[in-house]
Amino acid sequence: MRKIRTKQESMDGAATLILFCGVWYSSILQDILCSKSLGPSMLLFAAAGIMPSIIAVQKIQKAFYYRKLHRQAMNRSPEKGRIISYERQMQRKVTAKGRVHEEYEYRLVIEVYDNISYAPRQILSEPYSWPVYEVLGSPEVDVYTDDSGWHYVIDGFRYKNHRSDDGIFQQSAWEKGPEKKFSRVIIIVENIVLICMLIYIWVRK
Repeated sequence: MRKIRTKQESMDGAATLILFCGVWYSSILQDILCSKSLGPSMLLFAAAGIMPSIIAVQKIQKAFYYRKLHRQAMNRSPEKGRIISYERQMQRKVTAKGRVHEEYEYRLVIEVYDNISYAPRQILSEPYSWPVYEVLGSPEVDVYTDDSGWHYVIDGFRYKNHRSDDGIFQQSAWEKGPEKKFSRVIIIVENIVLICMLIYIWVRK
């Protein structure tokens, strides 16, 4: 089952960037070894691969930082919470080619019960990049609070036993939109292709 992580804890895209940089610099290195010279064009190609490398490193550093905060918050005693709703927000991002790319982020609305008074209050989770509630078989969660008392960490998710089981919410077809069954498959295929290219670069004569 796919691990539930917030957008800040996610490394989505980092693996593909790292593989791309590996293919890019391996190809440059092979050309240098074959030509036994380092011309201006090679320097330009090497410089062009710096930005994807930096982006990948920043993604990984950010994910590890927030995962560490997540683990630290879990050292405290949790409160019992129940997912009662969710919020979906669309963000429009302009690509380098000027195209508008639409992305959705999802927040869980959780009702938390105080361990002493059992008085309920509502909190909002950190955003997720995908509808995590679709894989949950129960709305019950554990809610942790950091030392500041203002930041909430959600864990203890109860997953569905089978993918076809009913989820905790019944979405309308209009709201859910078209299914993206193959989005993760495409990413996996891209990574396999990059790995094959990397192997080919180093085994070719």
